[in-house]
Amino acid sequence: MATAQTNNNILYEPSEKPSHPASLGLGFQAVIGRLAAMAATTSIVARAGGQSESYLAWIFFAALAVCGLGTILQTIRFWRFGSGYAIPVTSSSAFIAICITALIASGPAMLSSLIVVSSLIQFALISRLSLLRRIITPVVAGTVLMLLAATVMTIVLGRLSDVPEGTARAAAPAIAGATLAFLLASRLFGSSRWQQWAPVVGILVGCVVAVPFGVYNFQQMIESPWVGVPLNAWPGFDLSLSATFWGLLPGFVIVNLAGSINSISDTVAIQQVSWRRPRATDFRVVQGAHNLVALTNLLAAFIGTLPNMVGQATSARVLMTGVAARRVGVYGGAILIAVAFSPKLIELIIAIPRPALVAYMIVTLSLLFVQGMRIVFQDGIDTRKATVVGVSLWIGVGFQNQAIFSDILSGTWGALLGNGMTTGSVAVVLLSMLMELTAPRRRRLHVEMDQAALPKIDAFLSEFASKAGWNEASANRLRSAGEETLLSLLPQDDDHAANRKQRLTVSARHANGKIEMEFIATSEAENLEDRLAYLSDQPEVQDEREYSFRLLRHFASSVRHRKYQDIDIVAVEVEGSR
Repeated sequence: MATAQTNNNILYEPSEKPSHPASLGLGFQAVIGRLAAMAATTSIVARAGGQSESYLAWIFFAALAVCGLGTILQTIRFWRFGSGYAIPVTSSSAFIAICITALIASGPAMLSSLIVVSSLIQFALISRLSLLRRIITPVVAGTVLMLLAATVMTIVLGRLSDVPEGTARAAAPAIAGATLAFLLASRLFGSSRWQQWAPVVGILVGCVVAVPFGVYNFQQMIESPWVGVPLNAWPGFDLSLSATFWGLLPGFVIVNLAGSINSISDTVAIQQVSWRRPRATDFRVVQGAHNLVALTNLLAAFIGTLPNMVGQATSARVLMTGVAARRVGVYGGAILIAVAFSPKLIELIIAIPRPALVAYMIVTLSLLFVQGMRIVFQDGIDTRKATVVGVSLWIGVGFQNQAIFSDILSGTWGALLGNGMTTGSVAVVLLSMLMELTAPRRRRLHVEMDQAALPKIDAFLSEFASKAGWNEASANRLRSAGEETLLSLLPQDDDHAANRKQRLTVSARHANGKIEMEFIATSEAENLEDRLAYLSDQPEVQDEREYSFRLLRHFASSVRHRKYQDIDIVAVEVEGSR
C-alpha cells in the first residue's frame, strides 16, 4: 500500500512558479540536450534517405516549431489533451530506421501519410489504455525505463570521443572529465538549490575547457543570420495509400507501439518524482500527454516533418534538478520555437562539444536506470517478475549491441530488431502477457454502482472465499474489504448519483495465498490510493467516508487505484489462510 513519504529534493512542484529569469535558465537547461539530439535525428534521416539540404533545413525547422508548441501545450490540460506537467515533446530517434526506409521507397509525401495513419492508431491505443492495464504494469514500465537507460547508454558512450579530426587526443577526455567531475561534485556534495543549475553549468564548464583545444567553433554561428525560415522547402503531402504505403505501415505501427510503451513508462515516472509527497499514478495524465503527442504528430505530418514522442528521461532530469514546475516547460517550449526561427541560435547550440553532452547524459541515464528499478521493486518482486525483468533487459541489450543473431538479421527487420528498446519492450510485454494468461482465471460480478448492490457483492466474495478454502476470519476480512471499497467509491453527491446510473464490475481471483479483487467503475471519486497514504494518524473522523478509508487500509494488504478517462479501476489484495 502506498505510504506518504516525502521527497525533500523537489524545489518546485508542478504548480509552483520559479521567477521568470530562473525559469528561462531552467527551460534552456531542459531543452539543450534535446536540441542537439533533434539536430542529429533530422540530419541522419534526411541524408540517409537521399534528400536535399533544403529538405533537411525544413524538417529541422518544422520539428523545432511543432515540438516547442507541443511542449507548451503539455503544461495545461484541455478536454482529453495535455498532461499538466512539464513533459517535453521531441522528435524520436526510434523512428530513424523506418523513416529512412519510407523516404527511400517513396519520398517525403509518403512519409507524411504514414505518420497520419500511425497517429490515428496512437489515438485509438491511448483511448483504450485501461484495457492494457494488465500488460503495461509497473514491471513493464520499470523494465522499459531500465532498457532505455541501458540501450541509449551504449550509443552515448560511443560518442564520448566525438571531436573534430586533428584535435589533440587529450581534448575529449578533458572536456568530458571536467563536465562529469562538476556534475558529480554537485550531485554528491551540493545543496538542492545548487543542483537545479548543475546541468547547464556543467555543460558550460565543458565548453570552456573545449575552447583552448579548438573544439568549440564559433565561426559558423558568427556567419549565420539571426532570423531565417526555409519557406520554399515544404515537401508536400500525399494520401494515395499505394501498395508501398501498406507495406511500410506495419513497421510504423510496431515502432509507435514500442515508443508509446517507453513514453508511458516515463509519464508514469514523472508523476512519482514531481511532488514532495509522491502521489498515485493518474492515468488520465498519461492519456492526456499521449493524446497531445498524437495531435502534434498529425501537425507534423501535414507540415512535412518527423514524428514525435514524449521526451526521454524527463523523470531523471527532475531527479537531477529538483525542478518540476510547469512554468519551466512553457519557457522550454518557447525556447524551441525561438531557436527554430534563428539559425544563429541553432549553430550556437549545435556547436556544444559532444563529450560535454555525453558526460551530462551519463549522469541522467544512470538516474533513469535507478528510477526504473525503483518502480519495479515498489510493486513487489518475486521469482516470476525477476525472470521477466532480467531476461527482457538482457535481450534488449544483446540486440542493441548486435550480439544476438546479427549474422542472419538484415534489411528493415534488422534495423528494427537492432533497436534494443524495441526488442526489449516487445520481450517484456510478451512475457507479461504470458504471466497474465497462465494466472488463475477471474470470476466476475456485474452490478449497479449503488449501496444496494452490497448484498450481492458480499455473497459473491463469501462464495469465492469458501471455494478458495479460506477460514471464517479470512473470509470476513475479504468481505469487509469489498464493502469498504464499494463505500469508498460511491459518489458523495446523492443527486449526482441518482441522475447518472453507473455500472460496477467486481472480479476476483486467488493467487499466492491472496485474493485479488478488482472494482471497475465509471466513477469520479478521488484517488483512493492517495487518500489511504495521506490519512492522518489522529483519531478524529472528518466525514463518513473517512471510516471506510481507514477500515479499507486495515483489511487490505494492498490497494492500487488507476484513474482513466471515464473509468476507475481499484485493485485490492487481501491475505488469508485456509
